[in-house]
Amino acid sequence: MAALRKAGHDVHALFVDRHVDVALRQSGINVAFLAVRGRYGADGCLQGLLDMLAIPYTGSGVLACALAMNRAKTKDVLRLHNLPTAPAYLIRSPQRDSISAVHGAFGFPVVVRPVGATLLFGGTLVRDEMELESALEGVFALDDEALVERFMPGRPICVPVLDGQALGAVEVSRTGSWTQSPVPGRPQTPARLSPAREASVLRLATQACEALGCEGPACVEMVLSERLNEIIVDVDSAPLLLPGAPLPRMAHEAGLGFDELVEEILAGARLRAHGIRRNRRTLHMTFEGPDRRADAALAAH
Repeated sequence: MAALRKAGHDVHALFVDRHVDVALRQSGINVAFLAVRGRYGADGCLQGLLDMLAIPYTGSGVLACALAMNRAKTKDVLRLHNLPTAPAYLIRSPQRDSISAVHGAFGFPVVVRPVGATLLFGGTLVRDEMELESALEGVFALDDEALVERFMPGRPICVPVLDGQALGAVEVSRTGSWTQSPVPGRPQTPARLSPAREASVLRLATQACEALGCEGPACVEMVLSERLNEIIVDVDSAPLLLPGAPLPRMAHEAGLGFDELVEEILAGARLRAHGIRRNRRTLHMTFEGPDRRADAALAAH
């Protein structure tokens, strides 16, 4: 907000809750700069609402957000585009009583992660069936589906992407067993890679974003093995925009300051409901009628 105000924009903060549709209609905003994460904010729900209200917004559209938020579907799309991803299988909550049969000869160690929970959940490394059962119980407390993925040793990195252009690679800390999303406020260090491998990593990150249909800012988490293989772990269509996060850090390395980065993201705001990139909002939809938040009968309904 400070960066947008510095650029001369009239900025208003909207709290995203169950009544965000009413707040959006009453606000009369011209464009929505999305700084949201998690369910209902970065999974396509808010984006679909903005499309219906004909309000241009920043970042990816409904489909890209929904795919990126669902790790199982992300893997399916990446495989269809012949992009490297670790072997994995999906297990649902009703199958918890037959974990041994479902896991079969998949082997250990594996990483257990929720399918649709926020990308800040890094995952749990398990080495035997007892640890697998315990990890799945923890995941099923957050989600109805879990992703059991082959553990791939190597260096975890994060590749920020802006408008289809990879900005560089950032080292990501590994705590104990698995990758951990970059900690807000902690300085990020550019990854030390050979020119050839850096080009390969940046190309894979760009291809992953293109496969999912991501637009605007995004971050691709990868693991680089000692055998010179790259494995795509996650694609985040709603990356953190704090000054110390990977995207602003690598944008700064590329000569794009934080204020300029925010302005660049805003410049990419558009409608996507009709599938035409140049679409812009042409009609202001005013809010008419009582505020539903003050109507107990409608709230109960």
